[in-house]
Amino acid sequence: MAVAVVGLLVWSGLFTVVMFRPGPYPWLCAGDTAVVVVLCLAHGRLVPAEVLEASAGSGWIDMVAGTGVFIAQFTLRQPWAMAAALAIAAAHAMGTGLREASVVLVLQGLLAAAVAVLLRHGACRADLALSEEASARASARARSAARTDELDQQRLLHDTVLATLTMVGTGSITRDSAALPERAAADLAVIEDLRAHPGVARTGAHDPAPLDVALRTAVLTHRVGLPSLDIEFDVPPLDLPHQVVEALSQGIAEALANVAQHANTRAARVSGRRLGQGATVEVRDSGAGFDPAAVPPTGAACGNRSTAGCVPWAAAPEWFRPPAPAPGSC
Repeated sequence: MAVAVVGLLVWSGLFTVVMFRPGPYPWLCAGDTAVVVVLCLAHGRLVPAEVLEASAGSGWIDMVAGTGVFIAQFTLRQPWAMAAALAIAAAHAMGTGLREASVVLVLQGLLAAAVAVLLRHGACRADLALSEEASARASARARSAARTDELDQQRLLHDTVLATLTMVGTGSITRDSAALPERAAADLAVIEDLRAHPGVARTGAHDPAPLDVALRTAVLTHRVGLPSLDIEFDVPPLDLPHQVVEALSQGIAEALANVAQHANTRAARVSGRRLGQGATVEVRDSGAGFDPAAVPPTGAACGNRSTAGCVPWAAAPEWFRPPAPAPGSC
């Protein structure tokens, strides 16, 4: 029994350390279920018969089994989570005989699974609500920018063309005045500039925008024709220029599409943090990955790193720094 207890303590320490690190670890949860199943099968040998009868389902292996059932429900996806709970309950029944404790393990698995489903459903609804609110704010900002641009154009016309026409109409400037051609040329330049660049005064490219909301929208967007992903989202509230936020969200959406199509895994993690005046965003998956140097240069496609160079960062070059190549699928 001492060997089993020491082994369980070592495994518990390893499990705790790894779980505190970012990233999905389905193999760790499967290993924890296997450890619990082995202990349940050896229950009759590890605990004396008289102690087993007196414990009535409250022994140390019973508590380990219950903990394993709860961990499986909150770390694995269905139906694998419930399959792990049934495997633990079956091993418990085989190790000590069919007792009420084995039935309790099944009930615990059902209740924990229901709680996990409700929590995940609530989290999805909250994410969708945040995404809809962000879209509504973006639409309101767009309408406000359009109205502001319209007022700005009207002000420019009032201060230039209409002012010149008013002075001509009142006789302040006559047709023989030397200032009239210069004023007319300046007014014509204003009209041509407004026609060529109707929104140049209010592009909003450098206005702050919430990066976390844009990335959450990219994560929740359904990728047509691709399998769904189990994405862990860890991006704190960050505000960056609108143009930078748009480019980053498009890059993350493309990276997630690559994971769904090529990584041969359904688990991914999107994390971000502030880095000086900018931010760094990382997409990590548990796939096999590939060597970027082994990809032949075809010139027919533009990857995420080279796409970053297509964005005009001249006004704020420190906002984006392409990461160094690393193993992984994105």
